[in-house]
Amino acid sequence: MNENNKTYNFRGLKASDMGTVCRIISLIGVKEFKACFDNENVRKAIHKNAADIQSVGLGIITDIAAVAVCNFPRAEKEIQNFLASLTGMRVSEICELPLPEYGEMITQAVMKEEFRDFFRRVSRLFK
Repeated sequence: MNENNKTYNFRGLKASDMGTVCRIISLIGVKEFKACFDNENVRKAIHKNAADIQSVGLGIITDIAAVAVCNFPRAEKEIQNFLASLTGMRVSEICELPLPEYGEMITQAVMKEEFRDFFRRVSRLFK
């Protein structure tokens, strides 16, 4: 629910959303995520114990989050337009959402089963 006590529902994803999703992924900097896994600490942890791997894993997650946060402003307008398209809200309403609700809306959109299913299917192409 937004601050005007309106509820929103997400429509299903469709083929015409693909271009927008790809632009957002590109703007967020997914290509930069690879560098988070390619460093000396990761290489050393692979040959050590589970505690070292957990520590490095936390570092990788932190690095990925930093990339996404740093690049978020580049993708913000695209994300807001996409959320408006998915919910039927106006972009101005999306922009006025309280920050926690905005974050939750983004999380809900990304966690939609259609997103997860799509990325599972696409990832099989790279195996």
